[in-house]
Amino acid sequence: MSLGGAYLKGLKDTGWQFGSRLTTEHIWDAFIILCLIKDKQRANQCLQVPHTGAQKDRFRDAMAERNQDFVLNGQPGIIDHACNKCYRIYMTASGEIRHCHPIVGDGLSICQPCCAVFACHEPLQNNQHQYCKTHFSQHDVCAVILCEKPITGSNSKTCSDPEHKEFERKNKEKGASNFILKECFRYTQASQPVDTLATQQIDHVDDIEETTIEWFEVDDNTNTVHLKSRANPGTVGTGADANLPPPDLCPSKLAAGNQIAKVQFSRKRTHNEQTLVRPCGIIYARATMFGAEAVSNFLNAFSVPGAKKPKHIFYDTNCLARQQAEKNFPWFKGIGMCVDVWHFLNKHQMTHQYCQENCNPVQFLELLDKSGKWFFNTSIAEQINAWLQGYHSIVQEMLPDKFDFFLNEMIMRWNVEHLKKLAEQGHNPRSLNE
Repeated sequence: MSLGGAYLKGLKDTGWQFGSRLTTEHIWDAFIILCLIKDKQRANQCLQVPHTGAQKDRFRDAMAERNQDFVLNGQPGIIDHACNKCYRIYMTASGEIRHCHPIVGDGLSICQPCCAVFACHEPLQNNQHQYCKTHFSQHDVCAVILCEKPITGSNSKTCSDPEHKEFERKNKEKGASNFILKECFRYTQASQPVDTLATQQIDHVDDIEETTIEWFEVDDNTNTVHLKSRANPGTVGTGADANLPPPDLCPSKLAAGNQIAKVQFSRKRTHNEQTLVRPCGIIYARATMFGAEAVSNFLNAFSVPGAKKPKHIFYDTNCLARQQAEKNFPWFKGIGMCVDVWHFLNKHQMTHQYCQENCNPVQFLELLDKSGKWFFNTSIAEQINAWLQGYHSIVQEMLPDKFDFFLNEMIMRWNVEHLKKLAEQGHNPRSLNE
């Protein structure tokens, strides 16, 4: 054994906490500490963290503080950003000089574990829990929605009702099937070096329950239980399949006579992440949608110091959002709200009268240049979200403080680099407050 090897072995034998092996924990600690220190340096402050406690908890408050600063103040230099690709000065037919500085919104299906109580914002204490600290006692209540009976033991999630026990048996049966399929896939990979399927396709097998809407149907004639499911629509405006019963009606009865019930066996995840992007590619803001997307979430993004009311908002389901805004949110008065070009042509029905009359982008002349082409890139949010989606496997098990901290850091770095590209390409990035 070499002298160096003997030395390291001696350190290990004495229980010394340091060693030569680099671990995931080391990488994460280095990343978090470096980002926090640089953030404090920009503010001419000193990073202060507790000297005691578990390493995983020592930087939690500092991360939460920085996350809160992003929510309240936005990213410096981004809130008031403008450039030739996202800010347009134009002349109306009457000779009036106006400007257009739009924002593009889109939902992203990166979801984090959250409390199973609808729209509860309190974080989980552990990412394996179903309920937060306030609702923790719900772990001991039957998983069938609207049933308040206690579970029958620590290994059960339902009460003693035979029908509810059958729901649980069906659920475990499905889970075992998923495990078998995953093991078969791994065996195939081991015996076949050429990977014919993307790895991400199998990464989410364990999360099927968390990313789909499920319910049970009880056939009144045969008294048999059937597990039904569908993909979570993910964004507001995505209509439910007319052939499927709405899963929020539980328990209820189908027209065919079958009973339906919704059950919360697994963890729940947030609805989606909402990104607001300038047409030039600068990411203006990001927010977590807990229950569903809502028009009011735009208000939070434009309430930070230095933010200006947008002249136009592009959104794939603005036909629904605009109707909500007209009824409940006078703040949106005077803001153009149309569907982006691609979604209007491919996803919106010609028979939807309100959408056709109010949300067709061609109605807004400020969006067209002198040659009749679209001035702004209205698909930019989807392009940005495709990039953010690449971080899904990294953040999917993170709790809110770390989840927000990581995505905020990635977005900030994207914006810094993108500002450089805009300048190099001659698009004149600038501050509207200068």
